[in-house]
Amino acid sequence: MLKSWPSSIYTSSADVIFLRGAALFHGKFLEERSAIPTSWMNNSELSRFEIVECDDISQFRLGQDAQEIRGNSQPDVERILAPIVGRPIYIDITGLSHHVWMPLLRNAIDSGADVWCIYAEPEKYQFTNSPRPSEFFDLSERIRGIAPIPTFAKLSTNRNLKILTVPLLGFEGTRFRYMVETLQPEGKNVFPFIGVPGFKPEYPFHTYQGNANTLDDTRAWENVRFLDAACPFSVAAELASLQTLAPNIFLQVALIGTKPHALGAALYALRNQNVELVYDHPVRKPSRTSGSSRCHVYHVSEFLEPN
Repeated sequence: MLKSWPSSIYTSSADVIFLRGAALFHGKFLEERSAIPTSWMNNSELSRFEIVECDDISQFRLGQDAQEIRGNSQPDVERILAPIVGRPIYIDITGLSHHVWMPLLRNAIDSGADVWCIYAEPEKYQFTNSPRPSEFFDLSERIRGIAPIPTFAKLSTNRNLKILTVPLLGFEGTRFRYMVETLQPEGKNVFPFIGVPGFKPEYPFHTYQGNANTLDDTRAWENVRFLDAACPFSVAAELASLQTLAPNIFLQVALIGTKPHALGAALYALRNQNVELVYDHPVRKPSRTSGSSRCHVYHVSEFLEPN
């Protein structure tokens, strides 16, 4: 019997229906798809909180008063959640970096709130004007380097654990190469996840093109797993499956693919100890995408409920 995942798909963000009295956290408008639809702004029962990211990856600013929030400070995050205790919480991860929405997600879940995540697909990604191998798309200005995501830092100190590296692949092959060179995993222990089906039919082919060299050098292509690019829950389920391959497995999950896949990894890490989320903190280009397509709403609290 197939698992029914708690998610809904809308033609556009404007069609999303919120629960009464809900609170929404969203990013400052950078790309077209992260713009707040008029229907959301006109919803008098929806409380909106705009988040502005800082250069310091451990901080962000909230609201018009621009109060500084440290993502790795539980009291700071609890303070912004306190006024909305008992209300449904929606986190629009479309325009937010992982190091911002993940600490917010963790604390919202830990508070016992009914939590939903929203993600809007782009209409198209920006191709680079002078493509090179592994660089077909113009998505990031630079990467800051590998550093823990606030509240998700977790390292294996048990030498008896077998480490499997799980890169959630996207179009940017240079990021996959950087992860491999930094982490130096054994090729036989690299299990890439590729979004199939992709947001569009051709996207899995772009993923293979962009990452071909590193997949070949490590022979990690032998271990590729295919999961719906828009489904976080299938990623969490597949990570659970990997941990049953052998006793005492520790997972290093590299977040270099789609945001729904990163959400799945975060949900799995919330409930499992032997998982480390690895992130290279790229600086995204505002023009990396254009337009907006389907919008997904994930009921993460329902997914995390005990069976």
